[in-house]
Amino acid sequence: MKFITQKSEIVDALQISAAVAERRQTIPILANLRIIAKNNKIEITATDLEIQIKIYAKVKEIQEEGEITVSARKMSELCRSLPDKEDLEFNLNNGKLTISSKKFHADFATISSSDFPELNVSETTNSIKISSALFQKLLSKTAFCMASQDVRYYLNGLLIEYKDSQITSVGTDGHRLALATKNLNKTDIGEEIRQILPRKAVLELSKILVQEEKEINVSFGNSYLRVQDENLDFSTKLIDAKFPDYKKVLPSGEPNKLIILKENLQSALNRASVLSNEKYRGVRFALSRNSLKLTANNPEQELAEETLEVDYKGISMEIGFNIGYILDVLNTIETDDVELNFYGEEKSCLIKEPNNDSELYVIMPMRL
Repeated sequence: MKFITQKSEIVDALQISAAVAERRQTIPILANLRIIAKNNKIEITATDLEIQIKIYAKVKEIQEEGEITVSARKMSELCRSLPDKEDLEFNLNNGKLTISSKKFHADFATISSSDFPELNVSETTNSIKISSALFQKLLSKTAFCMASQDVRYYLNGLLIEYKDSQITSVGTDGHRLALATKNLNKTDIGEEIRQILPRKAVLELSKILVQEEKEINVSFGNSYLRVQDENLDFSTKLIDAKFPDYKKVLPSGEPNKLIILKENLQSALNRASVLSNEKYRGVRFALSRNSLKLTANNPEQELAEETLEVDYKGISMEIGFNIGYILDVLNTIETDDVELNFYGEEKSCLIKEPNNDSELYVIMPMRL
């Protein structure tokens, strides 16, 4: 194997692939990238046996076709540190992969690619086409509500639901929930699909998918989900479990609606968080006509209070929340104003952008 490329042609593919490779190295080859040089492009593959990514990159010249595996971390870090706009020569010789430029030379140890594992993603049941930007937005709008190490392992992932030409993503950790729904007018595959993507797959896809309107193909299998475009082939195994009925979590009834400038609420909550309890991070919302009073305190008897002018015509009430949960939602909302819907002092709060019911955020109250 021998090919010549520029850093700019290969460095992003190496960085993205290295993030997928297994770092704990229980099986040495899982810490490696497989590089295949063929047909004027290279294919870079990484897997941890749960998710797999293949990235295709055009290179300047392939002088000799071939394939090998090499350390993901070392290769990505080294190529990132090399000078821009210099030609890099990759040459496999006597079991060593050599990278050289004008003034630099490095030899990498390798492992034969014949032992490199591949995920079996052949049993596609259905597929849809969706813009990369739209699918990325679905994931990023809901991923922050996933649990990370919950014993209810199905919460350590994201529900993807397809029904009636709508695609929905839902994340919850049992204390809060994020839901985003988008219409797909082009296609209707006629049946409901519900799949739970693992946390790592969701986070990697959120970084990989570009904010462009280019079309990607999303394939649904019985045990995997696959995302493809001309330069990417990403597959992930699914979490085999039943996701909770998220519709039961959405509060019902006539809400007491509060509208406030998002920036004002963010600033006030950030100030209150300084003196909140470091463990529980609680803040008390005291609501009255056109007024919101925020109160936070801690075991050292320190106190922060602030009163904000708001648009609120509902009943007076006091309710406590985790400051971090509220701030996470505000960081996701894109409008200048934010709408908070209250259903009672012991009921969940529903937060959303005004006049937008396609993205909903539910936060359970906490006792203070």
